[in-house]
Amino acid sequence: MPRTADFEVSGKVQGVFFRKCTKDQAESLGVCGWVRNTHKGTVEGVIQGTTDKVNSMKHWLSEVGSPQSVIDSCTFMNEKNIDELEFEGFTIKKRSEFIGAGLLYAYISNAKRLHIV
Repeated sequence: MPRTADFEVSGKVQGVFFRKCTKDQAESLGVCGWVRNTHKGTVEGVIQGTTDKVNSMKHWLSEVGSPQSVIDSCTFMNEKNIDELEFEGFTIKKRSEFIGAGLLYAYISNAKRLHIV
């Protein structure tokens, strides 16, 4: 069963090819999703794949990163099993411009993840 997780990485992660290296690593592992810079100086995104692939990507995001990056922390949110993958491939998105817009935009823009209570 596929798994999904949202993430946010803080530290020296902008201007050090973190997003490109994240995309390269995700593609080498067979993980789908997206990554982008935020207005806060962090990097955020979504990863999806098998449990093993998601766990490998989580390790890379929190412990390895791009060669010039310095990871202070990596937070994973909304981690859960899903019925099917919601993305094809892994993409680099444009930077979020508003406070809280990053992950909220991801939910609103993807009808499969929109849950109105």
